[in-house]
Amino acid sequence: MSVATYEVGRSPGAPARPRVDVDPITLRVLGGAFHAIAKEMAGVLFRMSYSSIIRESEDLGAGLFDAQGRELCESDSTPMHIGSLPWYIRGFLDRLEGDIDDGDVIVHNHPYLGASHSPDVAVAVPIFHDGELLGFAAVTAHVLDVGGAFPGINADAFDVYAESKLYNALRWYRHDELNVDVDRMIFDNVRTETMNRGDMNAMMAACLLGRDRFLRLVHRYGVEVVMSAAYEWMDYSERMLRAEIAKIPDGEYRAPTAWLDDDARNRGQRLRVETKVVVEGDSITVDVSGSNSEVPTGFNVPFEGSLLVGAYYAVRTLLLDETTFPEHVPQNDGVFRPVSVIAPKGTIFNPNFPRACFSRFCQVQRVVDNIILALADQLPQQVTAGNSAGIHFCSYSGFLPESGEYWLYLEVNEGAYGARYGKDAMDSVDNLMANTRNNPIEELDLRFPVRCDQYELRPEPAAPGRWRGGIGIIRRNRFLVDGTYSCEGDRQYDPPRGVFGGWDGLTASCRKNPDTPHEEHLEAKVTGVPFKAGEYIEFREPNAGGYGDPLDRAPAQVRDDVLDDFTTVEMARDAYGVIFTDERTLGVDEEATRRRREELRAARDGQLRSLTEMLGGQTPGRTLVPSRSPSTEAGNRAFGLA
Repeated sequence: MSVATYEVGRSPGAPARPRVDVDPITLRVLGGAFHAIAKEMAGVLFRMSYSSIIRESEDLGAGLFDAQGRELCESDSTPMHIGSLPWYIRGFLDRLEGDIDDGDVIVHNHPYLGASHSPDVAVAVPIFHDGELLGFAAVTAHVLDVGGAFPGINADAFDVYAESKLYNALRWYRHDELNVDVDRMIFDNVRTETMNRGDMNAMMAACLLGRDRFLRLVHRYGVEVVMSAAYEWMDYSERMLRAEIAKIPDGEYRAPTAWLDDDARNRGQRLRVETKVVVEGDSITVDVSGSNSEVPTGFNVPFEGSLLVGAYYAVRTLLLDETTFPEHVPQNDGVFRPVSVIAPKGTIFNPNFPRACFSRFCQVQRVVDNIILALADQLPQQVTAGNSAGIHFCSYSGFLPESGEYWLYLEVNEGAYGARYGKDAMDSVDNLMANTRNNPIEELDLRFPVRCDQYELRPEPAAPGRWRGGIGIIRRNRFLVDGTYSCEGDRQYDPPRGVFGGWDGLTASCRKNPDTPHEEHLEAKVTGVPFKAGEYIEFREPNAGGYGDPLDRAPAQVRDDVLDDFTTVEMARDAYGVIFTDERTLGVDEEATRRRREELRAARDGQLRSLTEMLGGQTPGRTLVPSRSPSTEAGNRAFGLA
């Protein structure tokens, strides 16, 4: 084997190890082994965990990392967790580098030292071989409670100290021995000790398994071969991503300005999100300069653990989609290298310590959505229309006097994807950075004093387009006992955008006791709202945007949409230009349809009726409107119509 020009990453003070060439078969075997280890770690974690947010929603990440935190491999789970783990490791190395021993178990959640946000607690186990630190097996997952001012979710927190207990490079175990004082500090300061302890024990078990599996590879193939293979896979992934970036013409591409609802305290004050994507050769820079200044609540974003990860995810997903890309490209440190991010200090995406940043997810989702929209004209067959790009992440809680603990339930409510070239959108699914599973209603009914009375696709039509937008959910949950509700959510005012002539989607809404004399509108971000037994809450998650001119959709597809309740007869006429001979049989009148479509095309600069008007103003979401961003001309080129 020949010596390469640089060395395998190693622990400080360890002897230099040359990087060696690895034959293609061994390289592929080790690459598959890395991925299998990460998947097995994730499987242990979600199967052993106590809380439904991990066990059912799989709000977790797992992987292997070198001694500097570079990612070797990751599980197929929530992208936010995985991309943030390298920053967790670098964060706790800031305090512990050179003072880590075999048998240590490290706990970390500091949002200004790499954490995604404070409820996403990381557990890491160092991997030693013959006294040398090779790297870490690490996982992160959203634990139920971290001791903030309110149970579960703290959107309106004063600072990081109010949002949670901070675990900064704590050694939970030292040399395989429990650090009793740290253990007490962690679990005495949360409302859900039993659940948190069960989840964190599962996290440790996953890390120990990852460590042992990796050491098996080292014992079989040798340190130099295993680590050299890991770095070769990183370089390969980097080369593949750079090659795809280089196909995009150099330039600056801007997304339309996006607006977040508010900061959870100052109602009616929308928060600006600006996104520019700069392509230079085989590198991409995501620049969010011009976005809103930091806010005095928990609605700020950790720069390293959240914003960077969102940018990495967006670029990798657009250019190396594992379903459509012809070659296998593993997820590892290599796909981070071609992407840079600019966020001025003191803005919502790079706040100053000790600003709270508990509720950061919707902001990152909007940046990801904006990156997609910004590149739409350049990548028309790879982008989607505007996605829901937000969540109503909710906590339901109450006190259990018999045990001294709280019951606490966390729930992610799904939106939908935007339509994409050649396909209608996916309905009622968590999207973009979240990628979590929904909690089954059986889980809620079995374990908590809350009942789900309704859970289905929301009744309003999908956003029209040549390919229709996705439909979000409507869900109603009812308290069986007195309790407290909190939520970090968004997108109740700024709808998902259609592209290439597709229509914008519908915004979200949230109501307390809807359709009763006590109905009350709730903002998307609330903290500690009391509910009495029998009261209930309703969510409608956004309908995403349409893709392409609705007048180009095949009339037969429009007929199927009416039959499937994805649209209405009125929308078929006024958005798609499809006329039926009989509203009972829905036979398509081809001649009348041709004339109607000619009329609509001729009137493109006129005022089209909105969905709200068609529905008599009854929809809680905002209007579906035609969109001209990105350009219809680029869409026509993509469809071969120009």
